[in-house]
Amino acid sequence: MFIASKSLLIFSVLLWTIPHASFANDSQDPPEHNTWVDSTHKETSGLLNRTARYIDGWFGKAQNNKPARASIRLMLDTHYNEFDGTTVKPRIRGKIKLPTLEHRLSVMIGDDDLDYEHGGGIYNDQRLATPSEHTFDRHQAKEDNTSLALRWSKLQQDMGISTDADIGLRSNDIFVRLQAEKKWKSGKIDGRAEQMYRYGSKSEHLALSTLEFSQPQSKHRTLYNRSHIIYTHKKDNEELGWSNSAYQQHNWQSKYGDKVFSYGVYMGGDIDDKKPTLNTYGPYVSYRQPVWRPWLFIQTDLSYYNNKTQHKDHHMSAFGRIEMVF
Repeated sequence: MFIASKSLLIFSVLLWTIPHASFANDSQDPPEHNTWVDSTHKETSGLLNRTARYIDGWFGKAQNNKPARASIRLMLDTHYNEFDGTTVKPRIRGKIKLPTLEHRLSVMIGDDDLDYEHGGGIYNDQRLATPSEHTFDRHQAKEDNTSLALRWSKLQQDMGISTDADIGLRSNDIFVRLQAEKKWKSGKIDGRAEQMYRYGSKSEHLALSTLEFSQPQSKHRTLYNRSHIIYTHKKDNEELGWSNSAYQQHNWQSKYGDKVFSYGVYMGGDIDDKKPTLNTYGPYVSYRQPVWRPWLFIQTDLSYYNNKTQHKDHHMSAFGRIEMVF
């Protein structure tokens, strides 16, 4: 998990620039729990938010109705299948929201690939995954987590379209990223369309188009259908692919927050000469819930996919994640 130290260093440097007097606790309310872990988590979260407000103050008077905030997600992901074995990957994603600046400027750190992983099987597409030959690839984990970007959110909302624009540095890759999203409702069906384009000096072109429809079946159950078109172009290698997930999601309330259980079918493949081909398909299940505390999560996914291009028959794959949110 400490492989993300370079990203965490960014926050550490900012913290040392803040006068020590500003470290006073934001709230005098007694903590919900009295363990050392709870007090450390609360102090860290408070320190992150005070850091965000301090940085926001550099640019003007703070807005009481929209205070600056900071958050960090720390994750440990584990993948296993019989062909590739086990891989372990620590990940970090952080955000500082600065509402004083026009267009809601935010500072983003850590693995920006997490912004593309919306569930529904999208992380199974090899175009969005970095292959690893090692159980734990320290160099790759450092490359993935060492990212810093400035994000301008909601540049305009004409016709109900929200947009983001990023400019940043990931390892030695300078990149720009544009994203637009529109949501609508038609009867009992909710729709969402999203278009993302990213260009990096080293990683070059990546475009991801998403079209999603959902229909609530009850208070705790919703049907989803999510489709993707994925385009990548690096050096002389150009690929165009598609994927689709049809799944049902159940939500229950637990002591510490929402439990989410999903199950469905994923399929995907390449698009050659405007003709889609089916390469991968199969069922999957996913379960996620907070444990012990509202800020600590576990997630487990099981899938049974094939891969014709890589000559892999249907096989069981497992994914596990432990996540801590500050």
